[in-house]
Amino acid sequence: MRFFLLILFVMTSCNFKPRYTRPEMEIGQTFRFEMENTAEYANAAWWKQFQDPELDNLIEIAIKNNQDLKVATGRVLEFYARYKVVFSQFYPEIDAVANVDRIKLSKDVNFQPPIPGVPRINDLYSFLFKLSYEVDFWGKIRNASESARSIYLGQVYSRKNVILTLVSSVAASYVLLKQYSSQRHISELTYKSRLKSWEIANLRYEGGIVSQLEVKQAESEALVAEVQIKNFEILVAKQEDLISLLLGQAPGPISQGVLLTNLVLPPSIPAGLPSDLLENRPDILQAEERIFAANAEVGVARAAFLPSFSLTGISGQRTTSSNEFFDSSAALFDLGLQAFQPLFTGFRLTNQLNESEAVLYQALHAYQQTILTALKEVDDALIEHQKSQEKLVLQKQRVASLEEYYRLANLRYFNGQNDYLTVLDAEKSLFIAQLEQVLTEGDLYLSLISLYKSLGQGWKVDDYLEADFSKKDREVIDAY
Repeated sequence: MRFFLLILFVMTSCNFKPRYTRPEMEIGQTFRFEMENTAEYANAAWWKQFQDPELDNLIEIAIKNNQDLKVATGRVLEFYARYKVVFSQFYPEIDAVANVDRIKLSKDVNFQPPIPGVPRINDLYSFLFKLSYEVDFWGKIRNASESARSIYLGQVYSRKNVILTLVSSVAASYVLLKQYSSQRHISELTYKSRLKSWEIANLRYEGGIVSQLEVKQAESEALVAEVQIKNFEILVAKQEDLISLLLGQAPGPISQGVLLTNLVLPPSIPAGLPSDLLENRPDILQAEERIFAANAEVGVARAAFLPSFSLTGISGQRTTSSNEFFDSSAALFDLGLQAFQPLFTGFRLTNQLNESEAVLYQALHAYQQTILTALKEVDDALIEHQKSQEKLVLQKQRVASLEEYYRLANLRYFNGQNDYLTVLDAEKSLFIAQLEQVLTEGDLYLSLISLYKSLGQGWKVDDYLEADFSKKDREVIDAY
């Protein structure tokens, strides 16, 4: 008996899946654009550093109501159930079968003589327990379970990636909404200023001081500013509709908190390291789980070439008389061990193995590509953030210079020292510079949001699970 148990233990410890080692990549230790390190960067709710309560509220609503996130949550539960279905193969399957049959024998059966004393019509009563259990000698069930578990975990990371993308999208859309609103405000102020210039030009024309040419020039510039107002009104409305969609709501106006220029930037941005990416980015973790799943499937495909062993058993009662159903004479049982060895399958098993190895090959290189993409996104965000800061300093200097140019041009114009074209040129240049400054400010915050997203810096997902989510479902999602 001990020898049999030892053989059983050795055989069930066999595993034919390849040994997994994480693919090595030459990715360096730092990015091209390094910045100072700061502990503040690891703040879980990174968007709170902007210090805009309205943004905090929008993100909380999006986490609770976004439909894409609810779909991702449903997929987590779906693949958790699939994993448990595969895992159930570790246990024996027990079924209960009850039958009541009435059988009538044919008179025309000539190949066997009738049995004396046995009527042609008989009743048959049976109640049986059936047991079947496949012994996992070669690790086939174990590898199939590991594959299903990795696929499930991949969906967990996919859901986290949806949350990361959702929060980043809400924050970025909110910044763009503020940017368009600020640009619309600048356009409105410019339009009011140009209306006054138009009125002055009309008065000067009526006084015979200037020609109608100057009036039409002033009118044209006022209309240009009015057209810009309409353009930014369209952009603001579209951005509000986009945010409403992210919030899981019907299109409508979105309230704004502090002005774009009053959003708070963190004191500094860290360079980050590739090793941090491997620990934080959900898409990288999901890509590695795909490798685990594909690796386990290779083990399943290899084990399919070997014999499978199943234990089967039947126990219960069967009789032709209901009065004798519970008698010991009606008891029966059958216990057996079945072995199955495929001999020729038309190369089906071979091609299934080739398929699983090809999937593993794809998963390995998809994982490496995911890392390279992550490194690119981080480096791009660092470059954009640093250069946007430098551009904003230059833009502010440019606006200040053009404001002085516009003031001096107006002063010289009213003193008769230059024509109206100089004023128009100064005012037009100032208007464009003011719009570009707001654009650069928006780019600065957008690059910061991209940096947080690309580094996979997240937060405790538990704090933002749907309010109507049951405790059991939360435990399922957080099980691993």
